[in-house]
Parts: sequence; C-alpha cells; structure tokens
Amino acid sequence: MSAIRLAMLIGTLFFTLMTTNGFAQGDAAAGEELARKWCARCHDVEPGGPFKLHPPSFASIAVYRSGEQIYGRILFPPLHSNMPQIGYILTPDNVDDLAAYIGSLEAQ
Repeated sequence: MSAIRLAMLIGTLFFTLMTTNGFAQGDAAAGEELARKWCARCHDVEPGGPFKLHPPSFASIAVYRSGEQIYGRILFPPLHSNMPQIGYILTPDNVDDLAAYIGSLEAQ
C-alpha cells in the first residue's frame, strides 16, 4: 500500500470517527447526478434497480451496506476490482452527495 493511499485511509477513518453520519449530510439530488455521470456505465443507479452482484446495483448496495461502508467503498474500492479509484476524482462533498443518494435508495 502506498504512503499516499495509507494517509488517505487514515484520514478517512479519522473523519468517520469524528463525525456522526457525515455521509447522510450530502445532497442526494446532487449525488444522483454524479451517479449518472460517473457510475451508470457499470452500475444500475436507478431507484428500484434489480438486485445483482457484479457490479451491484445501487438499490442493492443501499440495502446490504451501511453508510460507512458505502462511503468507504467510494473512496477506496477493493483492490483488484474493476471499480476505478473514483475517490481521487470526486471531492469530499461529492462523495458525501453520492453516498447520500445511494443511502436514499434503501427506502424506495
């Protein structure tokens, strides 16, 4: 693991521990726009999308992942996955928005 990636991981963990539900403070409508721009190429980003595993639909992610897991996976996708390192492209506010959008799909 590179020093930059490790520093980002530590920063994210610190941020997560210091805030309560920071992801929930994002703007879900802005997150939906980001999802359509950056994520729809691979993921089904629509509300009520089919539950599938590879890659998972945002509706299934909302049901099976906690807010912290959603936030963390956006910033640091699992190594050796096909998911791009989108955390290097999006701002922290963008990540909040995207996580808020995904989380909002659980109720739909």
